[in-house]
Amino acid sequence: MYEVTLRNAIHAAASKFANNANWYDYSQTWALPLYGTTKDKITDELYSGTPSLRRAPQPTPDAVVSSLSFGFWNGFLNGLTSREQPRILTDTFAFHPHSKPKHWSITSNVADLMEKLQKIQRLRNAVAHLEPIWKKHRLKGTETHWSHCVVSLRELHDDMMQIMSWCCPHAASAVEHSYARRLFLGICSTNAVKAFKADPFAAGRMMPFADLLPRSSYSMPPSYAWIAPQGNAYWSAMRPVLTY
Repeated sequence: MYEVTLRNAIHAAASKFANNANWYDYSQTWALPLYGTTKDKITDELYSGTPSLRRAPQPTPDAVVSSLSFGFWNGFLNGLTSREQPRILTDTFAFHPHSKPKHWSITSNVADLMEKLQKIQRLRNAVAHLEPIWKKHRLKGTETHWSHCVVSLRELHDDMMQIMSWCCPHAASAVEHSYARRLFLGICSTNAVKAFKADPFAAGRMMPFADLLPRSSYSMPPSYAWIAPQGNAYWSAMRPVLTY
């Protein structure tokens, strides 16, 4: 959901700036700047064969956008010039509290955003490759205890939710109230890790019963109550609300 929401917002903003949905077609005068591997990925979509020839028929903008990798979008935003970047970021993150060209003309503001996007991309790639995501070299690098890694993972999840809300509040709301998010917040908690360490084969029997409560901001995720099956003395001890 995060990837689709972000790419669709960037595509809409780029199309608006170029006044054309084919903003990526660098053979045209309206095209936005593309460099290096970012340009190579577009070439692969628009051309084929040796020597390279334009595909016939050409893929639609929707087909091109949906086929581009997640990493393409960070590279594209980073490669925009000072003329294009403030306006495209303003329209991409239209629901950011300070989303105006003036805000995105400040280098430090753009750098903070790009750092968040890069961290989320690295997390996504680690998950896609089935790599451990709780190790500190994938997080802040300053964690000294496994519980700190739990906090860092939840903070990254909050960053994803926040960025989604800047692009499309409806998409963020859908994820916020989803079972997948509730399950993540339950598993990514100190109590869940302790339960797993105490009895790995029984830890999967924990069941969430609290509905996801709405929040006014994405700065801190809600806590969740978990309850064990009746008659299980061990899981009855795990009833307290899960926390960091």
